[in-house]
Amino acid sequence: MTAATTSLKPAAPRTWRVGMLGCGVVGQGVVKLFNKHREDFKRNGFDLQLTQVAVRDGKKTRDVDLAGVKVTLDPLAVAKSPDVDMLIEVMGGNTSAVEAACVALSRGVPVISANKAGLARSLTRYLEAGKAGNASVAFEAACAAHIPIIEALDRSLACEEISLIKGVINGSTNYILTLMERSGCDFAEALADASAKGFTEADPSLDVDGIDAAEKLSLLAYKAFGVHTPPDQIHTEGIRNISREDMELARQLGHRIKLIASARRVDGQLSVSVHPALVHVGELLADVDSEFNAIILEGPAFKELTFLGKGAGQLPTASAVLNDCIKFARGMGNAAALPGFNKSAHAPTPGARTTALSFCYFLRLPVISAGVVDGIAAFLEQQNVKVLSRAVAKNQSGEFLGLITDVVKESRLQHLLRTLSRVDGVTGDASFIRLDKDNYREIVELEQRAYFGTSLQRESRAGV
Repeated sequence: MTAATTSLKPAAPRTWRVGMLGCGVVGQGVVKLFNKHREDFKRNGFDLQLTQVAVRDGKKTRDVDLAGVKVTLDPLAVAKSPDVDMLIEVMGGNTSAVEAACVALSRGVPVISANKAGLARSLTRYLEAGKAGNASVAFEAACAAHIPIIEALDRSLACEEISLIKGVINGSTNYILTLMERSGCDFAEALADASAKGFTEADPSLDVDGIDAAEKLSLLAYKAFGVHTPPDQIHTEGIRNISREDMELARQLGHRIKLIASARRVDGQLSVSVHPALVHVGELLADVDSEFNAIILEGPAFKELTFLGKGAGQLPTASAVLNDCIKFARGMGNAAALPGFNKSAHAPTPGARTTALSFCYFLRLPVISAGVVDGIAAFLEQQNVKVLSRAVAKNQSGEFLGLITDVVKESRLQHLLRTLSRVDGVTGDASFIRLDKDNYREIVELEQRAYFGTSLQRESRAGV
Protein backbone atom coordinates (compact mmCIF):
# COMPACT_ATOMS: atom_id res chain seq x y z
CA MET A 1 0.00 0.00 0.00
CA THR A 2 1.46 3.36 -1.01
CA ALA A 3 1.41 6.53 1.07
CA ALA A 4 -1.02 8.05 -1.42
CA THR A 5 -3.57 5.35 -0.75
CA THR A 6 -3.09 5.22 3.02
CA SER A 7 -6.23 6.27 4.87
CA LEU A 8 -5.57 8.01 8.17
CA LYS A 9 -8.01 7.07 10.88
CA PRO A 10 -9.17 10.07 12.94
CA ALA A 11 -7.97 10.10 16.52
CA ALA A 12 -10.47 9.01 19.13
CA PRO A 13 -11.98 11.97 20.99
CA ARG A 14 -10.52 12.65 24.41
CA THR A 15 -13.00 12.01 27.20
CA TRP A 16 -13.06 14.49 30.07
CA ARG A 17 -14.49 12.99 33.24
CA VAL A 18 -16.48 15.78 34.87
CA GLY A 19 -17.39 16.10 38.52
CA MET A 20 -20.06 18.58 39.60
CA LEU A 21 -20.82 20.20 42.94
CA GLY A 22 -24.52 20.99 43.16
CA CYS A 23 -27.44 19.78 41.09
CA GLY A 24 -30.08 22.43 41.67
CA VAL A 25 -31.63 24.63 39.00
CA VAL A 26 -28.35 25.48 37.24
CA GLY A 27 -26.79 22.04 37.75
CA GLN A 28 -29.79 20.34 36.18
CA GLY A 29 -29.52 22.75 33.28
CA VAL A 30 -25.88 21.70 32.82
CA VAL A 31 -26.89 18.02 32.71
CA LYS A 32 -29.53 18.77 30.07
CA LEU A 33 -27.03 20.63 27.89
CA PHE A 34 -24.41 17.89 28.27
CA ASN A 35 -26.93 15.36 26.96
CA LYS A 36 -28.14 17.64 24.17
CA HIS A 37 -24.68 18.43 22.77
CA ARG A 38 -22.84 15.11 23.23
CA GLU A 39 -22.60 14.46 19.49
CA ASP A 40 -21.39 18.04 18.96
CA PHE A 41 -18.61 17.41 21.47
CA LYS A 42 -17.45 14.32 19.61
CA ARG A 43 -17.50 16.09 16.26
CA ASN A 44 -15.01 18.53 17.75
CA GLY A 45 -12.61 15.92 19.08
CA PHE A 46 -13.59 15.56 22.75
CA ASP A 47 -16.32 14.31 25.03
CA LEU A 48 -17.63 15.53 28.38
CA GLN A 49 -18.97 12.80 30.62
CA LEU A 50 -20.52 13.59 33.97
CA THR A 51 -19.20 10.93 36.36
CA GLN A 52 -19.76 12.28 39.89
CA VAL A 53 -22.12 14.77 41.51
CA ALA A 54 -22.17 16.11 45.07
CA VAL A 55 -25.55 17.33 46.37
CA ARG A 56 -26.81 18.73 49.66
CA ASP A 57 -30.02 16.67 49.68
CA GLY A 58 -29.75 13.13 48.39
CA LYS A 59 -33.52 12.56 48.62
CA LYS A 60 -34.54 15.52 46.50
CA THR A 61 -36.35 14.73 43.25
CA ARG A 62 -34.57 16.18 40.22
CA ASP A 63 -35.73 16.79 36.67
CA VAL A 64 -32.75 14.97 35.11
CA ASP A 65 -31.61 11.38 34.82
CA LEU A 66 -28.44 10.74 36.85
CA ALA A 67 -28.26 7.03 36.02
CA GLY A 68 -24.62 5.96 35.84
CA VAL A 69 -23.48 9.04 37.78
CA LYS A 70 -22.10 8.57 41.28
CA VAL A 71 -24.08 10.82 43.64
CA THR A 72 -22.59 11.77 47.01
CA LEU A 73 -23.17 14.26 49.82
CA ASP A 74 -19.42 14.99 50.10
CA PRO A 75 -18.05 17.77 47.84
CA LEU A 76 -14.47 17.02 48.93
CA ALA A 77 -14.78 13.42 47.79
CA VAL A 78 -15.57 14.63 44.27
CA ALA A 79 -12.77 17.22 44.33
CA LYS A 80 -10.21 14.63 45.44
CA SER A 81 -11.35 11.84 43.13
CA PRO A 82 -8.69 10.58 40.69
CA ASP A 83 -11.55 9.91 38.26
CA VAL A 84 -12.36 13.63 37.83
CA ASP A 85 -10.52 15.64 35.15
CA MET A 86 -12.64 18.79 35.38
CA LEU A 87 -14.81 20.18 38.20
CA ILE A 88 -18.00 22.24 37.86
CA GLU A 89 -19.04 24.20 40.95
CA VAL A 90 -22.66 25.33 40.97
CA MET A 91 -23.36 24.54 44.62
CA GLY A 92 -22.68 28.04 45.92
CA GLY A 93 -21.80 29.27 49.39
CA ASN A 94 -18.57 30.29 51.07
CA THR A 95 -17.64 27.09 52.91
CA SER A 96 -17.60 23.53 51.56
CA ALA A 97 -17.96 24.51 47.90
CA VAL A 98 -15.01 26.92 48.10
CA GLU A 99 -12.90 24.35 49.99
CA ALA A 100 -13.61 21.66 47.42
CA ALA A 101 -12.90 23.94 44.45
CA CYS A 102 -9.55 24.98 45.91
CA VAL A 103 -8.62 21.35 46.62
CA ALA A 104 -9.33 20.47 42.99
CA LEU A 105 -7.26 23.42 41.72
CA SER A 106 -4.32 22.50 43.93
CA ARG A 107 -4.41 19.00 42.35
CA GLY A 108 -4.24 20.48 38.86
CA VAL A 109 -7.94 20.00 38.07
CA PRO A 110 -9.51 22.99 36.23
CA VAL A 111 -12.63 24.44 37.85
CA ILE A 112 -15.67 26.06 36.23
CA SER A 113 -17.57 28.09 38.81
CA ALA A 114 -20.86 29.98 38.92
CA ASN A 115 -20.27 30.81 42.61
CA LYS A 116 -19.91 34.59 42.59
CA ALA A 117 -20.03 34.86 46.38
CA GLY A 118 -17.31 32.28 46.92
CA LEU A 119 -15.05 33.69 44.22
CA ALA A 120 -15.46 37.33 45.21
CA ARG A 121 -14.92 36.72 48.92
CA SER A 122 -12.16 34.09 48.66
CA LEU A 123 -10.39 35.18 45.49
CA THR A 124 -6.93 34.97 47.06
CA ARG A 125 -7.51 31.33 48.01
CA TYR A 126 -8.51 30.44 44.46
CA LEU A 127 -5.46 32.20 43.03
CA GLU A 128 -3.08 30.49 45.44
CA ALA A 129 -4.63 27.05 44.84
CA GLY A 130 -4.53 27.50 41.08
CA LYS A 131 -0.89 28.56 41.19
CA ALA A 132 0.02 25.54 43.33
CA GLY A 133 -1.63 23.11 40.91
CA ASN A 134 -0.97 25.05 37.69
CA ALA A 135 -4.72 25.05 37.05
CA SER A 136 -7.26 27.74 36.23
CA VAL A 137 -10.77 28.60 37.32
CA ALA A 138 -13.24 29.89 34.71
CA PHE A 139 -16.23 31.87 35.93
CA GLU A 140 -18.19 33.46 33.08
CA ALA A 141 -21.43 32.25 34.67
CA ALA A 142 -20.63 34.03 37.95
CA CYS A 143 -20.79 37.58 36.58
CA ALA A 144 -23.73 38.03 34.23
CA ALA A 145 -24.90 34.57 33.19
CA HIS A 146 -24.61 34.31 29.42
CA ILE A 147 -23.16 37.77 28.67
CA PRO A 148 -19.56 36.95 27.57
CA ILE A 149 -18.00 39.83 29.50
CA ILE A 150 -15.13 37.85 31.07
CA GLU A 151 -14.24 36.41 27.66
CA ALA A 152 -14.11 39.92 26.23
CA LEU A 153 -12.00 41.36 29.05
CA ASP A 154 -9.54 38.47 28.97
CA ARG A 155 -9.16 38.03 25.22
CA SER A 156 -10.59 40.68 22.91
CA LEU A 157 -9.61 43.52 25.25
CA ALA A 158 -6.63 41.90 26.94
CA CYS A 159 -4.23 44.80 26.33
CA GLU A 160 -6.76 47.61 26.48
CA GLU A 161 -6.77 50.28 29.16
CA ILE A 162 -10.21 50.18 30.76
CA SER A 163 -11.38 53.45 32.32
CA LEU A 164 -14.92 52.41 33.29
CA ILE A 165 -17.03 49.31 33.67
CA LYS A 166 -20.64 49.75 34.74
CA GLY A 167 -24.03 48.26 34.24
CA VAL A 168 -27.24 46.67 35.40
CA ILE A 169 -26.07 43.28 36.67
CA ASN A 170 -28.84 42.09 38.98
CA GLY A 171 -31.97 40.94 37.18
CA SER A 172 -34.07 40.64 40.35
CA THR A 173 -33.79 44.30 41.33
CA ASN A 174 -34.24 45.33 37.72
CA TYR A 175 -37.50 43.35 37.58
CA ILE A 176 -38.69 44.97 40.82
CA LEU A 177 -37.90 48.50 39.64
CA THR A 178 -39.53 47.84 36.27
CA LEU A 179 -42.70 46.56 37.96
CA MET A 180 -42.83 49.52 40.36
CA GLU A 181 -42.55 51.94 37.45
CA ARG A 182 -45.11 50.26 35.21
CA SER A 183 -47.75 49.29 37.78
CA GLY A 184 -47.35 52.08 40.33
CA CYS A 185 -46.98 49.58 43.17
CA ASP A 186 -44.64 50.10 46.11
CA PHE A 187 -41.40 48.24 46.84
CA ALA A 188 -42.94 45.63 49.17
CA GLU A 189 -45.57 44.64 46.60
CA ALA A 190 -43.01 44.38 43.81
CA LEU A 191 -40.66 42.31 45.97
CA ALA A 192 -43.48 39.89 46.84
CA ASP A 193 -44.30 39.49 43.14
CA ALA A 194 -40.64 38.87 42.22
CA SER A 195 -40.22 36.31 45.00
CA ALA A 196 -43.43 34.49 43.99
CA LYS A 197 -42.11 34.18 40.43
CA GLY A 198 -38.78 32.82 41.66
CA PHE A 199 -36.78 35.81 40.44
CA THR A 200 -35.03 36.46 43.76
CA GLU A 201 -32.45 34.51 45.75
CA ALA A 202 -33.70 32.31 48.59
CA ASP A 203 -32.64 35.23 50.78
CA PRO A 204 -34.02 38.25 48.85
CA SER A 205 -31.80 40.65 50.80
CA LEU A 206 -28.87 39.44 48.68
CA ASP A 207 -30.62 41.03 45.70
CA VAL A 208 -32.46 44.05 47.07
CA ASP A 209 -29.61 45.21 49.32
CA GLY A 210 -27.15 45.17 46.41
CA ILE A 211 -25.00 42.32 47.79
CA ASP A 212 -25.33 40.11 44.69
CA ALA A 213 -24.37 43.02 42.43
CA ALA A 214 -21.39 43.88 44.65
CA GLU A 215 -20.09 40.30 44.42
CA LYS A 216 -20.32 40.35 40.63
CA LEU A 217 -18.73 43.80 40.47
CA SER A 218 -15.82 42.61 42.61
CA LEU A 219 -14.96 40.03 39.93
CA LEU A 220 -15.57 42.38 37.01
CA ALA A 221 -13.37 45.08 38.53
CA TYR A 222 -10.60 42.54 39.14
CA LYS A 223 -10.67 41.57 35.47
CA ALA A 224 -10.91 45.15 34.23
CA PHE A 225 -8.38 46.81 36.54
CA GLY A 226 -6.36 43.99 38.12
CA VAL A 227 -7.42 45.16 41.58
CA HIS A 228 -9.41 42.91 43.91
CA THR A 229 -11.92 44.87 45.97
CA PRO A 230 -13.77 42.43 48.26
CA PRO A 231 -17.55 42.95 48.33
CA ASP A 232 -17.42 44.17 51.93
CA GLN A 233 -15.21 47.07 50.79
CA ILE A 234 -17.52 48.16 47.96
CA HIS A 235 -19.85 51.07 48.66
CA THR A 236 -23.20 49.27 48.42
CA GLU A 237 -26.75 50.58 48.57
CA GLY A 238 -29.86 48.61 47.64
CA ILE A 239 -33.32 49.59 46.46
CA ARG A 240 -35.39 49.21 49.65
CA ASN A 241 -35.81 52.97 50.01
CA ILE A 242 -36.99 53.61 46.43
CA SER A 243 -40.56 54.86 46.60
CA ARG A 244 -43.46 55.34 44.21
CA GLU A 245 -42.84 59.07 44.50
CA ASP A 246 -39.24 58.60 43.34
CA MET A 247 -40.47 56.66 40.32
CA GLU A 248 -43.07 59.28 39.36
CA LEU A 249 -40.74 62.24 39.83
CA ALA A 250 -37.97 60.53 37.89
CA ARG A 251 -40.42 59.86 35.04
CA GLN A 252 -41.46 63.51 34.93
CA LEU A 253 -37.80 64.51 34.83
CA GLY A 254 -37.07 62.22 31.90
CA HIS A 255 -35.24 59.52 33.84
CA ARG A 256 -35.63 55.93 35.02
CA ILE A 257 -34.23 54.44 38.21
CA LYS A 258 -31.82 51.51 37.93
CA LEU A 259 -29.45 49.74 40.33
CA ILE A 260 -26.06 50.57 38.81
CA ALA A 261 -22.80 48.79 39.60
CA SER A 262 -19.70 50.64 38.49
CA ALA A 263 -15.93 50.71 38.80
CA ARG A 264 -13.96 53.62 37.40
CA ARG A 265 -10.67 55.43 37.76
CA VAL A 266 -11.08 58.86 39.35
CA ASP A 267 -7.96 60.99 39.85
CA GLY A 268 -5.73 57.97 40.20
CA GLN A 269 -8.12 56.17 42.54
CA LEU A 270 -10.52 53.33 41.89
CA SER A 271 -14.14 54.11 42.70
CA VAL A 272 -16.19 50.91 43.08
CA SER A 273 -19.86 51.21 44.03
CA VAL A 274 -23.35 49.75 43.77
CA HIS A 275 -26.29 52.10 44.23
CA PRO A 276 -29.58 53.22 42.68
CA ALA A 277 -29.15 55.89 40.03
CA LEU A 278 -31.29 58.02 37.77
CA VAL A 279 -30.54 57.15 34.14
CA HIS A 280 -31.64 59.55 31.43
CA VAL A 281 -34.15 58.07 28.99
CA GLY A 282 -31.72 58.76 26.16
CA GLU A 283 -29.18 56.32 27.61
CA LEU A 284 -29.05 52.62 26.74
CA LEU A 285 -29.16 51.48 30.37
CA ALA A 286 -32.55 53.15 30.74
CA ASP A 287 -34.02 50.63 28.28
CA VAL A 288 -32.76 47.53 30.12
CA ASP A 289 -35.83 45.97 31.74
CA SER A 290 -36.85 42.98 33.85
CA GLU A 291 -34.27 40.17 34.12
CA PHE A 292 -32.03 41.55 31.38
CA ASN A 293 -28.51 42.76 32.22
CA ALA A 294 -26.31 45.25 30.40
CA ILE A 295 -22.63 46.08 30.90
CA ILE A 296 -20.80 49.08 29.41
CA LEU A 297 -17.04 49.32 29.02
CA GLU A 298 -15.16 52.52 28.25
CA GLY A 299 -11.54 52.96 27.24
CA PRO A 300 -9.45 55.46 25.27
CA ALA A 301 -8.78 53.09 22.36
CA PHE A 302 -12.24 51.64 21.71
CA LYS A 303 -14.32 54.42 23.35
CA GLU A 304 -17.39 52.41 24.37
CA LEU A 305 -18.66 48.83 24.15
CA THR A 306 -22.03 47.55 25.38
CA PHE A 307 -23.01 43.98 26.22
CA LEU A 308 -26.68 43.07 26.65
CA GLY A 309 -28.33 39.77 27.53
CA LYS A 310 -30.14 37.71 30.13
CA GLY A 311 -28.33 37.80 33.44
CA ALA A 312 -30.18 34.95 35.12
CA GLY A 313 -32.12 31.79 34.47
CA GLN A 314 -31.39 28.09 34.27
CA LEU A 315 -30.30 27.75 30.66
CA PRO A 316 -28.45 31.07 30.22
CA THR A 317 -26.34 30.30 33.30
CA ALA A 318 -25.89 26.62 32.45
CA SER A 319 -24.88 27.56 28.90
CA ALA A 320 -22.16 29.87 30.25
CA VAL A 321 -20.90 26.97 32.39
CA LEU A 322 -20.89 24.63 29.39
CA ASN A 323 -18.97 27.10 27.22
CA ASP A 324 -16.26 27.38 29.87
CA CYS A 325 -16.05 23.57 29.96
CA ILE A 326 -15.59 23.52 26.19
CA LYS A 327 -12.72 26.03 26.40
CA PHE A 328 -10.84 23.73 28.75
CA ALA A 329 -11.63 20.66 26.64
CA ARG A 330 -10.32 22.36 23.51
CA GLY A 331 -7.08 23.40 25.17
CA MET A 332 -8.06 27.02 25.76
CA GLY A 333 -7.95 26.71 29.55
CA ASN A 334 -6.33 30.05 30.25
CA ALA A 335 -8.94 31.96 28.29
CA ALA A 336 -11.49 33.82 30.42
CA ALA A 337 -10.07 32.27 33.59
CA LEU A 338 -8.17 33.28 36.70
CA PRO A 339 -5.61 34.71 36.85
CA GLY A 340 -5.98 35.66 33.18
CA PHE A 341 -3.87 37.82 30.87
CA ASN A 342 -0.87 39.19 32.77
CA LYS A 343 -0.51 42.92 32.16
CA SER A 344 2.41 44.99 33.42
CA ALA A 345 2.42 45.40 37.18
CA HIS A 346 0.84 48.56 38.59
CA ALA A 347 1.09 50.05 42.02
CA PRO A 348 -1.94 49.24 44.17
CA THR A 349 -4.79 51.59 43.31
CA PRO A 350 -6.32 53.23 46.39
CA GLY A 351 -10.07 53.14 46.75
CA ALA A 352 -12.04 56.36 46.42
CA ARG A 353 -14.61 57.15 49.13
CA THR A 354 -18.00 57.99 47.70
CA THR A 355 -18.37 61.06 49.94
CA ALA A 356 -15.23 62.49 48.33
CA LEU A 357 -16.71 62.22 44.82
CA SER A 358 -18.94 64.66 42.96
CA PHE A 359 -22.17 63.83 41.11
CA CYS A 360 -25.39 65.37 39.90
CA TYR A 361 -28.18 64.43 42.32
CA PHE A 362 -31.91 63.86 42.40
CA LEU A 363 -33.48 65.17 45.61
CA ARG A 364 -36.94 64.21 46.87
CA LEU A 365 -38.59 66.43 49.49
CA PRO A 366 -42.05 66.21 51.03
CA VAL A 367 -43.58 69.69 50.79
CA ILE A 368 -46.70 71.56 51.89
CA SER A 369 -47.60 72.52 48.34
CA ALA A 370 -46.13 73.27 44.93
CA GLY A 371 -46.09 76.91 45.90
CA VAL A 372 -42.89 76.48 47.94
CA VAL A 373 -40.82 75.14 45.05
CA ASP A 374 -39.27 78.48 44.09
CA GLY A 375 -38.24 79.19 47.67
CA ILE A 376 -36.52 75.82 48.06
CA ALA A 377 -34.71 76.23 44.74
CA ALA A 378 -33.62 79.72 45.78
CA PHE A 379 -32.25 78.36 49.07
CA LEU A 380 -30.13 75.82 47.22
CA GLU A 381 -28.90 78.48 44.80
CA GLN A 382 -27.79 80.54 47.81
CA GLN A 383 -25.74 77.52 48.91
CA ASN A 384 -24.08 77.41 45.46
CA VAL A 385 -26.06 74.33 44.42
CA LYS A 386 -27.65 74.99 41.05
CA VAL A 387 -31.04 73.39 40.34
CA LEU A 388 -31.25 72.18 36.74
CA SER A 389 -34.71 70.56 36.67
CA ARG A 390 -37.71 70.22 38.95
CA ALA A 391 -41.01 68.33 39.14
CA VAL A 392 -43.89 67.91 41.62
CA ALA A 393 -45.92 64.77 42.31
CA LYS A 394 -49.03 64.41 44.45
CA ASN A 395 -50.66 61.27 45.84
CA GLN A 396 -52.49 60.08 48.94
CA SER A 397 -49.29 60.49 50.95
CA GLY A 398 -48.99 64.18 50.14
CA GLU A 399 -47.01 66.38 47.74
CA PHE A 400 -43.39 65.78 46.81
CA LEU A 401 -40.82 67.94 45.09
CA GLY A 402 -38.14 66.40 42.89
CA LEU A 403 -35.04 68.36 41.97
CA ILE A 404 -31.99 67.57 39.87
CA THR A 405 -28.90 69.48 40.89
CA ASP A 406 -25.75 70.41 39.07
CA VAL A 407 -22.51 68.68 40.09
CA VAL A 408 -21.79 68.93 43.82
CA LYS A 409 -19.47 67.08 46.18
CA GLU A 410 -21.37 64.37 48.05
CA SER A 411 -20.07 65.29 51.49
CA ARG A 412 -21.41 68.83 50.97
CA LEU A 413 -24.76 67.54 49.71
CA GLN A 414 -25.22 65.35 52.79
CA HIS A 415 -24.61 68.39 54.99
CA LEU A 416 -27.20 70.38 53.02
CA LEU A 417 -29.81 67.62 53.35
CA ARG A 418 -29.82 68.09 57.12
CA THR A 419 -30.44 71.80 56.60
CA LEU A 420 -33.12 71.33 53.94
CA SER A 421 -35.52 69.68 56.37
CA ARG A 422 -35.74 73.03 58.21
CA VAL A 423 -36.51 75.15 55.15
CA ASP A 424 -40.01 76.71 55.06
CA GLY A 425 -42.48 74.47 53.28
CA VAL A 426 -40.51 71.23 53.68
CA THR A 427 -42.45 68.80 55.86
CA GLY A 428 -39.94 65.97 56.35
CA ASP A 429 -36.51 64.58 55.62
CA ALA A 430 -35.03 64.91 52.16
CA SER A 431 -33.56 61.91 50.34
CA PHE A 432 -31.22 61.72 47.38
CA ILE A 433 -30.33 59.41 44.49
CA ARG A 434 -27.22 59.92 42.41
CA LEU A 435 -27.47 60.43 38.68
CA ASP A 436 -25.74 57.93 36.45
CA LYS A 437 -23.77 60.69 34.72
CA ASP A 438 -22.34 64.00 35.86
CA ASN A 439 -23.05 65.79 32.57
CA TYR A 440 -26.74 66.47 33.18
CA ARG A 441 -26.24 70.17 32.32
CA GLU A 442 -25.27 69.06 28.79
CA ILE A 443 -28.39 66.88 28.59
CA VAL A 444 -30.62 69.82 29.59
CA GLU A 445 -28.98 72.11 27.04
CA LEU A 446 -29.33 69.51 24.28
CA GLU A 447 -33.03 69.10 25.06
CA GLN A 448 -33.54 72.85 25.08
CA ARG A 449 -31.84 73.22 21.70
CA ALA A 450 -33.91 70.37 20.28
CA TYR A 451 -37.12 72.11 21.42
CA PHE A 452 -36.29 75.78 20.92
CA GLY A 453 -33.63 75.64 18.21
CA THR A 454 -30.04 76.85 18.40
CA SER A 455 -31.04 79.95 20.35
CA LEU A 456 -33.66 80.53 23.03
CA GLN A 457 -34.07 84.11 21.75
CA ARG A 458 -35.00 84.87 18.17
CA GLU A 459 -32.61 87.24 16.43
CA SER A 460 -34.24 90.28 14.82
CA ARG A 461 -33.43 90.82 11.18
CA ALA A 462 -33.36 94.12 9.30
CA GLY A 463 -36.55 94.81 7.41
CA VAL A 464 -38.66 92.46 9.49
